[in-house]
Amino acid sequence: MQNLGTMTIIVVEDETRVLNFLTEALRKEGHTVHPCSTFQEATETISAVGSNADLLIMDRLLDRIDAIGLIPLARDKCKGAKILVLSTINEPAQKAAALDLGADDYLGKPFQLIELSARIRSLGRRATQEPQTKTLFSVGDLQLNALEHKAMVGTKSLDLSNKEYFLLFTLIQHPGRVFNKFQLLDRVWDAQFDVESNVVEVTVKNLRRKLEAAGSKTEILSRRNIGYWIEA
Repeated sequence: MQNLGTMTIIVVEDETRVLNFLTEALRKEGHTVHPCSTFQEATETISAVGSNADLLIMDRLLDRIDAIGLIPLARDKCKGAKILVLSTINEPAQKAAALDLGADDYLGKPFQLIELSARIRSLGRRATQEPQTKTLFSVGDLQLNALEHKAMVGTKSLDLSNKEYFLLFTLIQHPGRVFNKFQLLDRVWDAQFDVESNVVEVTVKNLRRKLEAAGSKTEILSRRNIGYWIEA
């Protein structure tokens, strides 16, 4: 598969061969993949991963059960995630039902990997191109004004570099959501840096120093090999 940009993806597929193939292909691209083979497992994973998910790829039939009921759950738990349905059910009315329920795309089986890759890239572009209507964000004593490109701690303005600002912007838009290093490289640096680079660590360190100097009680939290987040 071509590089799709790093995402957290839930894959729901009851055919073991297909599930293993998709999981391996996506992980080779650096994505975090949560494979599920049953309706129950999918329900638990969607609830557990929650807003950390960027994309849900789901087979419509799971052990002969119509899994279309997972779409409202995913919409509720995985805020902002895109949903791609894979199915042998290709009647227009059935496709329309899934799309009306909240799916973003519908791909019939059998499918070619090159087409699935293109669909995922399209959904990724759609997510980044959606208009940002909210301009004011705040967590604790930290505020960010996207319209004015300004971050404040109380009445104190933070002097941030462009990358420091966009990293902070990424975190403050999704309080409590964990972003791993690859996701931050993709969102803030457009994946222009080698994954072995320590640019994310250095930028976070500088941000923490500036927040502390401004007297902020809001922290950028991290866990080794997991990622970074701002607690809600």
